[in-house]
Amino acid sequence: MKFPSVSYDEEADVLYVQLAAGAVHATLSLGDLRMIDEASDGAVLGVEFVGASDGIDLSNVPFADTIAAAIGDSGLPLRVYA
Repeated sequence: MKFPSVSYDEEADVLYVQLAAGAVHATLSLGDLRMIDEASDGAVLGVEFVGASDGIDLSNVPFADTIAAAIGDSGLPLRVYA
């Protein structure tokens, strides 16, 4: 699999951007709508955005530039802001 990888569940309105392969050790919350998956060594594996159709808030999200580029490259009609 090529990283970053973007997947969007339109029915659930959830976007997930996977940045690396690995087992999720912990999920950190950045409020109700953004979660960060981390490996046991603290590496960021991916970021989940709930309510994605309302826009993707990248403020305080690690690797925000990489995530914004991946979403743009995906062709999904989602607004990204920081």
